[in-house]
Amino acid sequence: MDDEKFIRRCIGLSQKSMDDGGAPFGALIVKDGEVIAESENKAQSKISDHAEILVLDKAHKKLGTADLSTCILYSNCEPCPMCSFMIREYKIKKVVFSVLSPLMGGYSKWKILQDEELAKMPDFFGKPPEVIAGLLEEEGLKIMEKFELFNGLFGSGTGLKN
Repeated sequence: MDDEKFIRRCIGLSQKSMDDGGAPFGALIVKDGEVIAESENKAQSKISDHAEILVLDKAHKKLGTADLSTCILYSNCEPCPMCSFMIREYKIKKVVFSVLSPLMGGYSKWKILQDEELAKMPDFFGKPPEVIAGLLEEEGLKIMEKFELFNGLFGSGTGLKN
């Protein structure tokens, strides 16, 4: 399954980010089955440089449009509220992630990714993307649990196991 292949690549990016001294986050943008952009987290040097924000910007530049409605965003972790709003603004059609973030998630906690009201402003936001949550969660957690701030960001669990 392609979704699993791309999530595994995100998990690999999250490990690379940790190896480079960053937080364990990685994201991809896929169009027509091809990776068109990928990024690790860079928030240690600039707070807003989450992997999802960086990958959206790269895809925007590569495709020459802010309408990414034919694209899928993959992440090893549930996008936060900031990233979720950007996903909606770029009109991403599908979001697939591994580990839920019950304290900070733009899907499980803040419901941004499924908010129908945002779609009433089509000049700014796309319709809610299809969301696949918790794909390969066990594999994703193996990297995330090594992160020293894991419990602070994720509480006692991911929400899927509780």
